[in-house]
Amino acid sequence: MATKWEPRFEGEVLPESLFAQAHAATSEVTLITDASQNIVHVSQFFTTITGYSPEDVVGLNCRLLQGPGSDPETKRVMRTALAAGEPFRGEILNYRKDGSAFWNDLSVVPLRDADGRVAHYASVQRDINTRIALNEQLRFQAMHDPVTGLPNRVALTERFQDVFARGDHTKVTAAVGMIDLDDFRAVNNAFGHEAGDHVLKEWAVRMQAILRDGDFLGRMGGDEFILLVKDIDRAAAPVVLAGILDSLHDAVERPFNVNGRSIRVGMSMGLALYPRDGCDMASLLRNADEALYQSKKLKSNRDRWWTLAAAEPEAGLGSDLNYLAAGVAGVGGRPDSSVIASYRERLHSGGLEAFMQPVVDLRDGSVHLFEALARLRMADGRIASPGEFLPYLTKNELDLLFVGMLDQALGWVATWDEEGLQANISVNLPPSTLLNPDCLTLVRDALERHNIAAARLGLELLESQTLEWEVQRDALDQLVGLGVGLAMDDLGAGHSSLKRLSVLPFNAIKLDRELLTEIRRKPVETLSMIASLIQMGRDFEMNVAIEGLEDLGITEAAVVLGAPLGQGYYFTRPLPAVEAAAWARGFTLDVQPNAPRTYLGGLAYHWQFARLGAPHPRPLAACPLTGLLDDSPASEDVMRWHALQHDPEATHPSAGRLLMDWLVQQIRRKGAETVGVFTPV
Repeated sequence: MATKWEPRFEGEVLPESLFAQAHAATSEVTLITDASQNIVHVSQFFTTITGYSPEDVVGLNCRLLQGPGSDPETKRVMRTALAAGEPFRGEILNYRKDGSAFWNDLSVVPLRDADGRVAHYASVQRDINTRIALNEQLRFQAMHDPVTGLPNRVALTERFQDVFARGDHTKVTAAVGMIDLDDFRAVNNAFGHEAGDHVLKEWAVRMQAILRDGDFLGRMGGDEFILLVKDIDRAAAPVVLAGILDSLHDAVERPFNVNGRSIRVGMSMGLALYPRDGCDMASLLRNADEALYQSKKLKSNRDRWWTLAAAEPEAGLGSDLNYLAAGVAGVGGRPDSSVIASYRERLHSGGLEAFMQPVVDLRDGSVHLFEALARLRMADGRIASPGEFLPYLTKNELDLLFVGMLDQALGWVATWDEEGLQANISVNLPPSTLLNPDCLTLVRDALERHNIAAARLGLELLESQTLEWEVQRDALDQLVGLGVGLAMDDLGAGHSSLKRLSVLPFNAIKLDRELLTEIRRKPVETLSMIASLIQMGRDFEMNVAIEGLEDLGITEAAVVLGAPLGQGYYFTRPLPAVEAAAWARGFTLDVQPNAPRTYLGGLAYHWQFARLGAPHPRPLAACPLTGLLDDSPASEDVMRWHALQHDPEATHPSAGRLLMDWLVQQIRRKGAETVGVFTPV
């Protein structure tokens, strides 16, 4: 029998009936139990919340409110607190008399008798379903895409952490895919965005129906998606992945029906393997995105809809993962062992050859820097690109490659000096070679051998999350002490790049070419991003080079935005080193920041003022945009919007926005600029 509880007030015992009436009228207490947590009193509010009347529950244990959805950890914490005679406050999922669930904001306070022993517990229940539902809605919105209902980039981070925490990665791998729906923009253009959204929703439903339990599909925005395939046996990875990914293509085999119209889309994917292609989310996404670029480029002539990243082999894991690099690529399979042997043989027997890609000073058109790029000249005269042979090189062979490239690059600098061309050189430094204790000696000996000042050599280091920061810092500090320059390659391809940039001794940065891939679909956003990175380089007092200048429009935009240096196929493909000096002497930069010939260059010019709410500085007749618009199908409205940007009496932000929108429309309509376009090979 429960101990009789006599509420006291200043030493005076209150009649129990009076207490009950006062409690019912004023107290928030909804439930009172004895020391064993059996119910001795409930309020009307308790009945309203739970549906239980006093007759239903008095004498029963209060655990009757708990059920299958009640969190075990919350229950354990509550039991521990009450057993220790301590109060408890928490949120727990409880159940009403009719079986429906409600979230309960529960407070429980122990009540002690005159001897200090816990005699009863008083608790307050609050139905917080509305708040929890709202929070869940907000959480869902924060973690999911509103169109397809798929998880978004925020949710992706959690899924990656789950992959990284899983067991023996020498036996099990995971695959990260970047998916892009082919020519999806044409759907929106032809049928409207509502039809496009319908296709995206239906495609997501089809994909999720095919995915295995535990695999992940998320939307990054637009028609870009992330696929995460987990728990793949490494030994069977090529076969397992091929089966999974081939089945996923069923999602686009059938046309989509939208309001009686039949719509077809395709899809492309780049794939990266964990941990071969990266041990962190940024590296995996970067490599998958690069593979996607290759897949899109080959979409008219490929065996499969997906392509595996051609990353460097992971140190210490042998050649098994190299097999995946080629054998799962979906574009030709693993080379025959004799082909791989021929790559290694050519590396060891003088087949290494340095090609040169000029880095152009976009401010004056001069060329005083070349990047040395590794090639292998095969026995039959064919030139093999790094993507063909790098995946099959060991760490020692990567060291040999670096030494060979360094020797050739510095040798050409000495030759150019004799020919009257004063040019510096940059060489890619493999992360594994950076950790070689002899790295500093290798660089110093090469400089002394060719009698080249250290300041004329730059080393480009691709971000690698597999390296320890302190080890990196020590090795890089030694190289800086020698006097060589250090550039972070592919800035913008990894999420941790900016932090590394601030703590490691780089004096130059190279903006990753992938930053420009969306410039014609999202020109304003891309211009903003590039401008911010260029400004960051200025703030850090670092030289900035922008890669991927592959046509006139992109090059004009880079020049207008003030990028100091640039390189890309618009200027030239990588040249045999013997041709570099003659090319540099004959090169003339045909791009001027104040004379754009493309809509993309014109947008960059206008955007730099419009974003600040500033008018165009020159008279209308001398404005760089005037000539471009005169030769365009611009309407009278467009001409008027432009003229208003030169109003000396007032600013016209609305007209500036309309002019910007019109330029964006022309860029999207026109597609790739046809003047001076080079197709990468």
